[in-house]
Amino acid sequence: MMKDPTTPTTALPRSVHLPRFRPLSLPVYLDYRAPTKRRTIAPVEAPGAQRHSVLVPAKQAVPSGFHISGIPRILRPGARAALAKPPPPAFRHPQQNESRCCQMLIHGLFVAFEDDFVDSGVPKSEDLRADGGREFTHFISLSARYKTPIKQVVDRKTGAKRLRLGLPRLYSTTPPTAADIEEKVAAAKKEADAAGIVLSQDDYYDIVFDEGEGSRYTRLEALQLLAARDFLFGSGLREDSRTVRVLVTTPRDHRTDAIAAVMGYLSLVLGCSVAKVLRTQDHHPKVLGIWKDTISEDCAAFIEDVCNL
Repeated sequence: MMKDPTTPTTALPRSVHLPRFRPLSLPVYLDYRAPTKRRTIAPVEAPGAQRHSVLVPAKQAVPSGFHISGIPRILRPGARAALAKPPPPAFRHPQQNESRCCQMLIHGLFVAFEDDFVDSGVPKSEDLRADGGREFTHFISLSARYKTPIKQVVDRKTGAKRLRLGLPRLYSTTPPTAADIEEKVAAAKKEADAAGIVLSQDDYYDIVFDEGEGSRYTRLEALQLLAARDFLFGSGLREDSRTVRVLVTTPRDHRTDAIAAVMGYLSLVLGCSVAKVLRTQDHHPKVLGIWKDTISEDCAAFIEDVCNL
């Protein structure tokens, strides 16, 4: 059926049409089951505070089975640093000659392990330095490579004085014979019987394979201990420790001999027994553990008798 042209139309011009969608203001939470209405929103809480759900008026409670979680919170810039992962620890590079365990016993007197190149027979100048980076003026070198037990030389380039003390090799390149093993076992059994001790199988194992370092008894002879004592006295260390710096070097399997070489001098200078000097050194917090508990009581008594000659 055709419309009457005389009937007024209610349509509006295209230019004045109202928008079909009303703009929404954020944040808006819609509940497809409840009447559409804006709800009261909980304020943003500080980081670390207890979480709360969105506040909803009691008259418009959320139907059962529907849950509105809390508002996602963006942490403030100050709180982000606390959650950041700590930086990885920096890699520690070992210091030069750190494995030589250089230790100052008294001011101007140091002890250290022999350089690995020198220990293998390769000539090499000394890289260790005393406090303040100063070079050493006197050396006491213990080595199994020396053919003579006692020898004193002077460095032509630096003028440093050096005392060489020969040591027996603890670890022989040739295996012991059956007669040598029987002799060591018989001597150990005789000492154990005299002391009323019964040796176990492990004790016999230690006797056969012990070459002397574990006994805590020095392999230096009395004349060598006296030579070391006189060399330290002649260096002038006691009168002028600022200009005199002495370094005692030893192979890694002869640390007992290095401590024994200086105990006679320290006992006389400090005015106390060798045993007391050893106890003070073994309990000193600044002394490295590798230089502690190196000398037995019998060896301390032997050094005490020698240094008083």
